[in-house]
Amino acid sequence: MLTAPASLPAASLQPSALALEEIIGEIAADAAVALARALREFQTDGLSSRTRGHWGGLIARLFDLWQVCAGQIDFSAVARARGARLLQQRYGRDINARTIVVLIDGVLESLQHVLRSELN
Repeated sequence: MLTAPASLPAASLQPSALALEEIIGEIAADAAVALARALREFQTDGLSSRTRGHWGGLIARLFDLWQVCAGQIDFSAVARARGARLLQQRYGRDINARTIVVLIDGVLESLQHVLRSELN
């Protein structure tokens, strides 16, 4: 008689490291765009609750991914490299390398702030 295994190996339940790195990059790039939007809003009409909520949601998603990946990958390096590459692909000549660095740094600084708050 055939029976189902009692449990599946943990590795089959988790996406591959490459897929996780792609997701981290996507969310880091999205958060960088949200940060740029927030800065622009703040300078003009004031920060909208919609932008604030979107930003917070993206940082929360990065925090969740950081928890999943803790000790397995260099999360900041992956977010920085993959996020920067995606921003360059999306915006090409409309964004310079220095702006990308500043935005991704802002995302990672915000994530670090959340990590310090949550883990202390």
